[in-house]
Amino acid sequence: MSIELHLKLRGPHAGMDARDSLRALQNMLSLLRELENTETARSSAEGTRWAFNELGLGSVACTLEPLRIAEHSDYAVVERVLQAAVTGLDEAEARARIPTGWSSRAANFGRRLARSLGASADVGMSIMVRSDGQVLRAAEVTQRAALHLDAATNARFRSFGSRRGRLSGLTESRQENPRALLRTEVGAEVIPVLFPEELDSELRAAWRRNRVEVTGEITENAQGQAVNMVARAIELLPTEATLSDNDLRAGFWPDMTEGRDAVEYVEAMRGGD
Repeated sequence: MSIELHLKLRGPHAGMDARDSLRALQNMLSLLRELENTETARSSAEGTRWAFNELGLGSVACTLEPLRIAEHSDYAVVERVLQAAVTGLDEAEARARIPTGWSSRAANFGRRLARSLGASADVGMSIMVRSDGQVLRAAEVTQRAALHLDAATNARFRSFGSRRGRLSGLTESRQENPRALLRTEVGAEVIPVLFPEELDSELRAAWRRNRVEVTGEITENAQGQAVNMVARAIELLPTEATLSDNDLRAGFWPDMTEGRDAVEYVEAMRGGD
């Protein structure tokens, strides 16, 4: 089984400005690395290595395939990353929101990629994911995506609240407090979270848990999406989410009946009557 990403720049500028072309390709590789880090437990500056298996001369048209999978990743993650990249750029072309499964950092890389494109499809970029020659995802990207992503990453509101989900993409260094990504179970947000030093033990306890609740200061965009968060507390949640988004929004708890069906639970509450 093979997985590959095909890109083609369109219009009279394609293949003429080497610097812009290389910058676009570099931003695509940076976007893929960032999306890979959101899928894995720890962030890494060295993501999966990519190789050309097609490279057009006289125009910017190329196909990338994995050369070496990163140690913190695997083949299934790489396939999800490629599909998330194309689907996200397609979403960015349509509306001013951070694409599903993208962090605000990933949105910045996507914005840089689209910034050098023209305002219509004939001077934009086509991109597709192929598996064994079959197209899985495809998108047409123009400068409109850059404008939408610029608006989506513009912080508008700050509030105090919480989000539930799973932590991934941990980054640690001696110079800075640890950072991680919270993949929420409602809304499919990927939120960069800064953890102050006093939460170090709680963060380590929360790592690799299926569900946690992080409370803190949330910065949101105009659409109400969380752009980033500063954690003030972490709560370990006992079970993996099994309810729908609508049920979770209503505040129901998966272990409310302690594993019993509704009739048994009500009978127990009534003392068996």
